[in-house]
Amino acid sequence: MENNLHWVKDVVLSEDKALLCAGHALTNFAIVRTIAVNLFRLNGFASVTKVIRAVAHNIHQLFSFFQ
Repeated sequence: MENNLHWVKDVVLSEDKALLCAGHALTNFAIVRTIAVNLFRLNGFASVTKVIRAVAHNIHQLFSFFQ
């Protein structure tokens, strides 16, 4: 049974289709994706798809998640 985080990373962020193979790139990007999903959820977004659409063209809002 897949947990919710793995499903989001696989289906929404297409992690399993990533073509990263140099060095530790695959592992590093997996960590970045996990941090991003957790930051979105901590900021009250239940849907990663909706938050991506909301902040795709608003860099200030995106960086506000790190505060």
